[in-house]
Amino acid sequence: MTWKERYRLFFLVFTLFYLIGLYFFYIKYVPFVKFFQIILIPILLVLFTLTVINLQVGILFFIFSFPLINNLPYFFGIFEHTPHAPTALVLFLFFFLGWLIHNIIFPSKLSFDYPIFKPMILFSILILFSAIITFFRYANFYPFLSDYIYELITNVNGVTAGGAIMSVVFCSLNYLTGFTFFFILANTIKSKDFIKKILIVLLISTFISIIFGFYQHFKDMSFGNTPLRVSQRIINSTFKDPLSFGGYIAIFIPLLLGVFFAFKGLIRIFVALSLLSLLFIFPYTGSRSGLLGLIISLLFFLIFFMKLRQPISLKKIIVFMITFSLIIIIIFSFFGLSKESILYKRLNIIKSKYKVGGLEKALGIRWSNRWKMAIHMIKDYPSTGVGVGAYIIELPNYAKINKIPYRSTDSVENYFLQVGSELGILALFISFWMFWEIIKQIKRSLSKDLLPNNWKYIQIGVSCGIISLFMIFFFHTYIGSYEIKYIFWLLVALIFYLGKGEKEPEKKFNFNKSFKFLVIALVIIFSSIHLWNSMHSLSLKNRTEKLNLKQEFGLSKIEKTTDGKKFRWTKHYGGLAIKIKKPVIEIPLLASHPDIEKKYVKVKIYLIKDFFKKKRLLDEIILRENKWEKYNYYIPEELNNEVILLFKVNRTWNPLKVLGTPDPRNLGVAIGEIKFREEIGKAGIGFYEWEKNRKFRWTRKKAILEHQVKRKRIIIPILASHPDISEQPLTLKIAINDREIYTFKIKDNNWHNYELKVPEKYIRKKVLLSFEVDRTWCPFEYKIGNDKRDLGVCIGKIENKN
Repeated sequence: MTWKERYRLFFLVFTLFYLIGLYFFYIKYVPFVKFFQIILIPILLVLFTLTVINLQVGILFFIFSFPLINNLPYFFGIFEHTPHAPTALVLFLFFFLGWLIHNIIFPSKLSFDYPIFKPMILFSILILFSAIITFFRYANFYPFLSDYIYELITNVNGVTAGGAIMSVVFCSLNYLTGFTFFFILANTIKSKDFIKKILIVLLISTFISIIFGFYQHFKDMSFGNTPLRVSQRIINSTFKDPLSFGGYIAIFIPLLLGVFFAFKGLIRIFVALSLLSLLFIFPYTGSRSGLLGLIISLLFFLIFFMKLRQPISLKKIIVFMITFSLIIIIIFSFFGLSKESILYKRLNIIKSKYKVGGLEKALGIRWSNRWKMAIHMIKDYPSTGVGVGAYIIELPNYAKINKIPYRSTDSVENYFLQVGSELGILALFISFWMFWEIIKQIKRSLSKDLLPNNWKYIQIGVSCGIISLFMIFFFHTYIGSYEIKYIFWLLVALIFYLGKGEKEPEKKFNFNKSFKFLVIALVIIFSSIHLWNSMHSLSLKNRTEKLNLKQEFGLSKIEKTTDGKKFRWTKHYGGLAIKIKKPVIEIPLLASHPDIEKKYVKVKIYLIKDFFKKKRLLDEIILRENKWEKYNYYIPEELNNEVILLFKVNRTWNPLKVLGTPDPRNLGVAIGEIKFREEIGKAGIGFYEWEKNRKFRWTRKKAILEHQVKRKRIIIPILASHPDISEQPLTLKIAINDREIYTFKIKDNNWHNYELKVPEKYIRKKVLLSFEVDRTWCPFEYKIGNDKRDLGVCIGKIENKN
């Protein structure tokens, strides 16, 4: 088999698995809002098609699109409170699919020439294994422990397993898709002409975003924005949020300066106009970390710029200081013109806090809450962290344990603490290694490998854009802003290509035996420790017990009937944790399906112990009418125990779709207020009412009654009426106190007296007689009258004989 055949086979298999994952990702996380999909799908298909046909054109289209598509959901009422995949991420996933298929059609050898690939690959593998284990943790190790991924509560804020898993998926992809984008670019950028096209496309895309931002600022703040940001009077332009837009500006301005000095003619006017526009609009994004990154990057730009003109004289130093001062004056003059901006107000707040309590007070909630909790997580789990994507899930738990005031967030707001808290010290070291390779490349790019002509200014601009984000990373992670990660890795790819000058890189990455051994050893150690932690101290069981979490999942909020009785709806499943206060438990149930008489509703009730390690079927019920029914169960063995009652419904219905009522929920069954009682009572449990002047009564599938034993034999008249009993005999089990068990086969529809021999120890005592059949039947289903009950056996009056 040639290398091309092996190459195609690998990509074909990988693409098939990727398509399955993409399908489930899309239906799970991309909102199926009609007009949103009408606009999004053509963009995705165009990108996919272009990438398959011509990879360079596909890359250019992706680079043009990813800064512009992020606020698309907001036009259709899909705001931040609605869990959904960031649009830039969805865009990349289809771009990557196009890249995979392009490689099947047009195979070409992929290289790992740059030394950054060594830490990047190692880091990616740790992220992948951390994500898999953390995913299973929040899925309660489905299918090994649980039989389904239930919406179990994961923290004291009530975040469910679905939300936690979404955090794991999105945070993992935030890292991995950025690395993948860099890898694709590193293998595609082969000339400065292509880089020039990238820069032009990026300039045009950013200019469109600037126009959008100006429209928001001067005309309509709510246009493509979220209600929260509108109330705060800050603009997001075409980005996920205002801070992302501010971060993008801080990265892009140094690049603009490089382009300004590199090219001549009308493009300089275009760049200058864009530069001034971005400086004007920047304060209305509210990004304080962006401001820091911008100032530092401009300082470095001037240092590198002056370094180009050797030797440095006193005159050049004076020119440098004046130029830098002028830039700072220009920036702050814009702030002066925009004192009503959110950034201006935030800077004043920092200033006031600093005067009161110094740096710690100025850092505010970042230090007092988010950073401290991240440090606690690193101390508790130094080897592996709490799991990728798990910081925001564990933060409320840590805040409660350490009795620290908590405010919701989406990240640590420090990239390195984010890595350490979620992936441990080893991954933190690898991330430093990766960033060190980028810094070395910047150093190499701006020293011995400076390009001739005006491309050296592009190198400076790109380098300073990267430095800007390095600074911002100390105060923001952009863990949910994929557009920032993609622009960052685009700049990194550019600096690696431009920095190699006319030569190939001196060091090439190879999959040698030593590296393979290192990766395998680290992965085994890392995964083993993280799996152990996820099954013990970080497990949902441990968190539930330690933090006293109330496990209620798959249930709606409490509602009331017309007569004031409380109830809750399930989805296709519902579970709640309760303490068994008395031996008998009473559960009221109602199914409201409009078509219930034609298509019955089946409900299975499970009793879960030890957080799904022990599970038993309590009952299987068929509901045939829209009325409340009460079901009683005798479970003395669970007295004073904490258990989970799990209800699984075979089908749901949607009031909005079926009746047009304003209720979009998928409803299973209603669960009424669960009650307990001490005694089984005279009526017993699992019986229907007495019939024929109290001569007999029918059981359900299982029934229990109390009986006073007077003599050595108990005689029980029993009738089974199943129409098919001659072809399929009925199995009946009768037990005394669940110890003495008698099994009978019933083969006809006649009354029979069944005899139980009573052990001496039970005579003159009250015992429990339980009856259980292997199947029930419903007369209505056989068109025998209107009796819709599920019948077990008919039991007459019980007698005692010697």
